Amino acid sequence: MTASLVLALAMILPAQAADRPNGPPADKFTPDPAWKALDKTNSLWFDPRDRRLILRARVCLREGYLEHLLCSAQTKEHESILATKATPQAIHAGLILTKAEKGHPVRYRPRFEPPTGSKIDIRLEWVQDGKTKTIDARDWVLDEKKKKTLAEGWVFAGSDQFPDPDDATKTIYAADGGDLFTVANFTSAILDVPFASSGSDAERSYVANTEKIPPNNTYVTIFLRPVKPAATKP
Repeated sequence: MTASLVLALAMILPAQAADRPNGPPADKFTPDPAWKALDKTNSLWFDPRDRRLILRARVCLREGYLEHLLCSAQTKEHESILATKATPQAIHAGLILTKAEKGHPVRYRPRFEPPTGSKIDIRLEWVQDGKTKTIDARDWVLDEKKKKTLAEGWVFAGSDQFPDPDDATKTIYAADGGDLFTVANFTSAILDVPFASSGSDAERSYVANTEKIPPNNTYVTIFLRPVKPAATKP
């Protein structure tokens, strides 16, 4: 191989390697200076003015059956539309800052009890083809049997917490396993749907609403705030 050919290959190969994506692109999002960072991931903030929680996530699934709207990065991406680097316990703390009230996760014994807690409104915002788009998160989830989008939203179930069997001074927060906002009932979910929804392969009915979801690796801003209870008539 001649010296000139070696030099030419040395110039071409690095450029080709640089063109091949090794993962999602860098997120160039700049948060509002008034927002308060809640962890060190640069993915989670509290807006004290509007008392809402803001997360950054990316699209990781556009087709197929779902168990999650949002999971932790590098955990459940094969069954979740979105994934985030934000830490689960910081998300929980942020919801408390919004004045959301924690209920309880799904219970199966001695009888089934659906998840409870403050209802949480979830809005999604992203940029596509140079335009900012916003949608209710429920519109990204389709009930395949009913051919309708998710009718009822999420509640702040808060995930199971239990003593660490190896260290009595510590508590295990189940959502650290990646179950953040789910559409199938999990005792480890931070936000869950307030009705019976199975995660078994044979009974799952929720799928990604592909036509509404932007391309994979699109970065999305998630805005969460508690739904104000309807005023009671005197």
